[in-house]
This record gives sequence, structure tokens and C-alpha cells, in this order.
Amino acid sequence: MRVEGEHESVQEYVLPYGARLGDLIQQIELSSRSDITSLQLYRLSVKERQKQMLQASLKSLEAAVLTARSGTAEEARLRTDEAALILQWVERAKQIDPSGQVVIAKAASRGELLLENGDILRISAEDGLVLVSGEVLFPTAVAFDPALKLDDYIHRTGGYTQSADTARIIVAHRDGSFDDATSGGFLSFGSGAPIRAGDEILVLPKVDQKWRQFAKEVAQIVFQIALSARMATRF
Repeated sequence: MRVEGEHESVQEYVLPYGARLGDLIQQIELSSRSDITSLQLYRLSVKERQKQMLQASLKSLEAAVLTARSGTAEEARLRTDEAALILQWVERAKQIDPSGQVVIAKAASRGELLLENGDILRISAEDGLVLVSGEVLFPTAVAFDPALKLDDYIHRTGGYTQSADTARIIVAHRDGSFDDATSGGFLSFGSGAPIRAGDEILVLPKVDQKWRQFAKEVAQIVFQIALSARMATRF
């Protein structure tokens, strides 16, 4: 096992088969800046499953694009151009490497989680920044202020680009959990949901209307990419 980040003990640990996360945590010497509430666990088997799910989604989209039917010659030409653009994007999306992160911070019995060979436990340092990325004019880090809401952080990065989908905004917490603006509505998210120090705000891109037949599938894959790799893929 490997332990990275803000701590004062060794980085490599050898534990017996059947060891649990709690056994590893007990051996780690934390520093005064260690954020124990935002432990991050990365697992190779989870990374592989995330990649398989993404590849399956992309393959399904690819098949839908290639088998789409057209009623007229003009529509067929439009479908051909549309398919070429989508297939180019699919090839780019295939190169994305998921992180393999496991959400453990909110688990009531995280100490009982069985460890696997190759696991990486990352201990974040206490952070005073909020990262804003994706479809904003000036993606950057903003100093954390408990009085600021999601809208405030976005405005401090210049606001949305023309390609932004304001119904697809994700707040990624360092513990691996996510808040989705679409689940409770963007207005309620902007007015009341708290942003934590160390969070990353991801503004996802709008799916081009010329891909109308496959818009739902593409949007779902973009969302999946953002969740598994914390990346907002541009079109």
C-alpha cells in the first residue's frame, strides 16, 4: 500500500492479506495540516471498472451513430457530417483515464474496508482554495470564503462561456463525493448549498444542437467522464 500527501510517516506499507483500512490509518503519523476528513482512496480494480463502463458507453454511442437511418438524401448528408464529428469526439474520449477513486469519507464503517494490493491512500493538506474549471471564461483557483455561494465563485472566474450548460454543474469534494446541480435545481444550489474549502466546481459543456439525435447519450457520457476523471471534455 502507498500513502501520499500530508503526513509524516513512511510512504510504503506492507500489510498482511485481509488487512483493513483502519489498520493502515492507525500506522500513519499525521501532521498539523493533515485533513483527515478528506481521505482519498484510489484502487486499480475500480479504475479498471470505471474505464470499462466508459468504454461500453462510448461503444454504444458509436454503434448508434453508425446505424442511424435517414429518410432523405439531404438528411443522409447531414447524418454523415454529424457522425464524423461525434466519432472524432469518441476517439478523444477513449483516451481519458479514470482516477479509480473510492468514496470513503462518509462511510460509517470505512475502517472495516478491506484493502487491495496497489491501493493508494492520499491525505490532503488543509486547503483554502476552491478550483473552478470547465466552461468558465478564466478557469482558476479562488480563495475560499464561507460567505460565497456557487454563483459567486463562477462570477469571480469571469462567468460562463457560451458553451456552458448551466444545468450541468458538479461540485467535486476532495473526499470523492459529488454534488450535482441538476438534482436539486441550479437556483437552490446557487442560493443555499455550501461550498467547502478544497472543492472543485466543474461546469460541463453544452451538447451542440446539431447532434440532436444523440444529444442525450453524449450528455450522459460527458457527465460520466466528469465524475470518473474530474474532467470537462470540450467539443
